[in-house]
Amino acid sequence: MKKIVIYFQISVIAIVQMASCEVVREWNPADELGGMAEYWARSYIDDALDYAVNPHDSLRKNFSYVKWSVAITSNLNDTLSMDFKREGRIDGDSVVISYRLLQIKDSVVVTADGYRFSDRLWAHMYTVDEGIINYEGTFRVEFYEDGKTTPWAWSDVRYSRSERNDYYDRRPYVKETKTGWY
Repeated sequence: MKKIVIYFQISVIAIVQMASCEVVREWNPADELGGMAEYWARSYIDDALDYAVNPHDSLRKNFSYVKWSVAITSNLNDTLSMDFKREGRIDGDSVVISYRLLQIKDSVVVTADGYRFSDRLWAHMYTVDEGIINYEGTFRVEFYEDGKTTPWAWSDVRYSRSERNDYYDRRPYVKETKTGWY
């Protein structure tokens, strides 16, 4: 009888322990941070680059589908300057970022600078050097712990021209993301 009680106790303990186990996900911080930087690059830099006009078209276009705050500061026959600003709450995070598209004939420049705050971390997002020039350059995201002034990680989204020579390609660039730690 003692053996049956002991077997029963062991089986109950084993069932309780198995039921309390969680499936642990293996966290790859480089992939996660790189994914966030890629998403934000798509949301801000790609968004601005999408407004760049093929130089064979007229730069006079209807921008009625513009979202958020956009100021078209210049819309001449060969120049387009658009200032974008996003602020408020997006996906639960506070966001303040300004970015700009400047296009003169077939030369395109996008610059960005801003912050995204969440409960546990915040990010400083900006274009490196003079910005994304003619679809080449780097968009950097530096990650900070909430309340700290020194970043602990960074992700670079590098833009480069696409090798394809499709003249009317909507995305004449490719991106590569790299993440590292300070």
